[in-house]
Amino acid sequence: KTIYIMEIRVLDFDILTKNYKNYQEGLNNIAGEKNEFITKLGPIKSEMETIINAAKSGLVLDPATQRQKEQKFSELQQEAMMIDGDFKARMRELHDSLNKTTFDELTTFVNEWAKENSIDLVTGKMEVVFANDKYDATNNILDILKERNLYVEYVLETETEPSTEEVTQD
Repeated sequence: KTIYIMEIRVLDFDILTKNYKNYQEGLNNIAGEKNEFITKLGPIKSEMETIINAAKSGLVLDPATQRQKEQKFSELQQEAMMIDGDFKARMRELHDSLNKTTFDELTTFVNEWAKENSIDLVTGKMEVVFANDKYDATNNILDILKERNLYVEYVLETETEPSTEEVTQD
């Protein structure tokens, strides 16, 4: 009777991802695209505010001018909503693509490491109910990222730019 001992390790993919240089660079690229959308919305927001402030000023406009301002505001609002919709779709697309690429690239490192170390099974920590810390291989993979100059220290994100919702909702 043969007894097989299976070598199993767990990984915290969240930690690997956050400290992966290519992932952080991808987030920076996404932030750049986000800023482009915010820049597109700036003039629209300003023009909408001008119309709102004029209406609040108590200045009495003739009915034709009033309708013209209302029509312009409606057009600006539609344009802002279209830009916001495009923004949300583009952000979702970019994040999905970045997550897939990151997972595929990190999986390559994990596979190489597992083969070199005769590991039979590597699973994500999220799927495991319990594992002794001695089976956690997250730091082993982080070491590979460091060796290949693909490691960056994860810094907690702080949002400095407003989201498009903050820009379009006043």
